[in-house]
Amino acid sequence: MKTRDKIYNHGEAAAILRIISTYHVLTYEQVLRSFTKKEDTINTLLRNLIKRGRIFYDAATNLLYDQKDALREVDYGMIAAYWVLLDFKPALVYHTSGEYPVKIHFFSQDEVYEIIYIPPEQETLLAHILSQLKTDANRLVIIQSKEQAFKVNIDHVTAFCLVSLDGTVSYYRKG
Repeated sequence: MKTRDKIYNHGEAAAILRIISTYHVLTYEQVLRSFTKKEDTINTLLRNLIKRGRIFYDAATNLLYDQKDALREVDYGMIAAYWVLLDFKPALVYHTSGEYPVKIHFFSQDEVYEIIYIPPEQETLLAHILSQLKTDANRLVIIQSKEQAFKVNIDHVTAFCLVSLDGTVSYYRKG
């Protein structure tokens, strides 16, 4: 059995704090899936961090927050983007939050990716904004329906993604 000192020395607590402070709000399940084969340890650490006021948990929504004031502000686009990121977990080298309209930037082996969330009726606006950003990154674009993909005209789209509430991600290409 690991002592608390051993757990903290191995960096799991710091990694949890980094993930939650980077993305601000994630589901409890997403944080658990961020770690490999350590669910009991991560559950214990999460309870401890919540008890100590380092992170905040809303049992009604099953969401973890970096700030108590944020309990009402949920960025569902970021939650969807993090589900996409978790699909790449085995090959992840580094990941961090992006600047609007990019939700997440990440490196996977020799590739650079951007995860972008496009709400319905925002396709033209975001296409204009994204056309101004010069990038060679592969873009994974989260949409609400397959039909929405035909309204999105941006460069470097590797795939369009539909993300279900349980975290299942389906990938599509136009055409």
